[in-house]
Amino acid sequence: MIRAAIAAFAFMLLPLAHGAAAADETPDPFAHPAVLEPDVRFWIRVYTEVTTDQGLLHDDWNLALVYEVLRFDPDTSPSQRERRVTEAKARYAGLLKRFAAGSTEDLTPHEQRILHAFGANATPRDYRDAIDRIRFQLGQANRFHEGLIRAAAWEKHIAQTLAQHGVPTEIAALPHVESSFNLAAYSKVGAAGLWQFMPGTAKRFMRVDSLVDERLDPYRATEAAANLMLYNYRLLGTWPLAVTAYNHGPGGLRRAQDELGSSDIAVIVKRYQGATFGFASRNFYVAFLAALEVDRNAEKYFGPITRLPDTDSTPVELPDYVSVEALSKAFKVDMGALRVLNPALRPPIWNGSRFVPRGYALRLPGNPPPAEIAAAWERLPPAQRYLTQRNDGRHKIRRGETLAGIAAASGVSLSRLLAANGWNEGRVATRGESVVIPLPASRAERGSLTAGAVAQAAPPTQAPSPPPPPQGLAAEPAATAQAAAPRPPKEPVSPRQTDSNALLPVAAPTGNTDPTDYSVAANNTVIVQAAETLGHYADWSGVNSQTLRSLNKLRKNAMVTLGRKVKLDLSRVSAEQFVAKRREYHQRLQEEYFATHRIAGTENYSVKRGESLWIIAQQHADLPIWLVAQYNPDVDFNDVRPGSTITLPQVAPINRQ
Repeated sequence: MIRAAIAAFAFMLLPLAHGAAAADETPDPFAHPAVLEPDVRFWIRVYTEVTTDQGLLHDDWNLALVYEVLRFDPDTSPSQRERRVTEAKARYAGLLKRFAAGSTEDLTPHEQRILHAFGANATPRDYRDAIDRIRFQLGQANRFHEGLIRAAAWEKHIAQTLAQHGVPTEIAALPHVESSFNLAAYSKVGAAGLWQFMPGTAKRFMRVDSLVDERLDPYRATEAAANLMLYNYRLLGTWPLAVTAYNHGPGGLRRAQDELGSSDIAVIVKRYQGATFGFASRNFYVAFLAALEVDRNAEKYFGPITRLPDTDSTPVELPDYVSVEALSKAFKVDMGALRVLNPALRPPIWNGSRFVPRGYALRLPGNPPPAEIAAAWERLPPAQRYLTQRNDGRHKIRRGETLAGIAAASGVSLSRLLAANGWNEGRVATRGESVVIPLPASRAERGSLTAGAVAQAAPPTQAPSPPPPPQGLAAEPAATAQAAAPRPPKEPVSPRQTDSNALLPVAAPTGNTDPTDYSVAANNTVIVQAAETLGHYADWSGVNSQTLRSLNKLRKNAMVTLGRKVKLDLSRVSAEQFVAKRREYHQRLQEEYFATHRIAGTENYSVKRGESLWIIAQQHADLPIWLVAQYNPDVDFNDVRPGSTITLPQVAPINRQ
């Protein structure tokens, strides 16, 4: 088949690419194999020649094969465009059927070009297979040009942040692929912001909830992107794979490495056949290379570009809860300007139903000196500074609740709660009754006028240089299970969404950042992961623990340890059902942790004599074992050796109020 022929051709060219890299004294961290060049050229064409009123009908495997450039009238409706694309696909499907039937006479020059693109040795099956590969890609030239204009405001900051984290500054071109540098971009699959983080991935690195969505903050989101890229690199060992994992997830790329026995991006792109490694994942790296080429040579492709000036602002960390209106007046900043500089604050903050949270780094225009910031804070009356977040105004009493408990949970005194509802001290809570929740106490009412000064937020600390590819290290027994947290509220829907046929068809990062293999082997065995017990396996498989103890010849009180192989009894559930329950358990565990923590960086730690992974994790901000294991997936957890180096995530608390 033509797909196999292309893959074989790619494989033959790989030694040439390696030879070129070896000859370079300072190799580019981003390989540019010759076999991927046609794909890179395809995306350069999409980004520079074809606008959103046009599109390429092409083969989704051999990107050099473009059937036709479709052009649309700007007033054409989406349904009319879709109809034209469908008709064009049907037309070329008919042509390929003719080729498969051997009917190659009386062809137009255009049809002959398509026939010749398949080569002299193409078989009828090659033509039939190509029918299902006909794909339409909307052009992006005008969007990319707009992104180049916007990018200038952020490029310097992005490059500095990436460098501080030890991430190649070339990654600064990735937002061209993700969002065209549109800070407010939302995709229909839920990705948001400059770096198009999905909520689940974002919550590992920043705050995402109904009050603050830091995916929309270009500063915090860039720091998160750097941490994610560094995490991917630590797991995969190469920057091309780290970029690809931004879309596909590191777990999938590790499986590709294992299956193919290679970390070469060209081998994986052209030969990996993973079930979820589709068009978007296969093309993510070459699209990035194309964006990098266009970004570096913007005037070559677009001519002179008038760029936006650098964004100039100062972050100020708030020690109290304050209304955004009060902050606007105290710092003498127009509400509109404040909103532009703080896109992470969600509607409840701007409509006044919630305060700007304590600890939030409010951005102010320009570079006001510390004395000016302190003076502005002094202008803010203590009566407008609150110690707890504002409630929604009402609460329905539930079974077991008391008025004193409700008052404490709402940050108000019992007397204040009673007064707001017109009740006396003898009032008893009645289940189902609605209680009015007054504003929480201010600093003036608490009698504390100097309980913390406003401070300029510090820039991100410099992270260590990228380590060599991951190596195996320490170990420890699995921890006991933690209670599952309730699922977080759904994200508010934004009316501003990117088009369905964006620079790539799927926004990233969509892949799961958890690289752990939760599968069941063919002999019904699993490898014990952190926070798992024999009781979990019994529950997920519908048998009792004693059955599993007997099956694995375990003594009565013996515990399963991290990295051990355990035999399962799957007589009552399928392997797929077991894996689904196992994944759900770990997902809840991780959601609970990242509801109150975020990853702010990493550190390299040298194991000392007498230390175990359990001891190390407990000594470092009480890290959960499963998180340490995710950052060290190649560690031998039954062989802790002094002097070995492991990677420890640095975590910071998140204030969810």
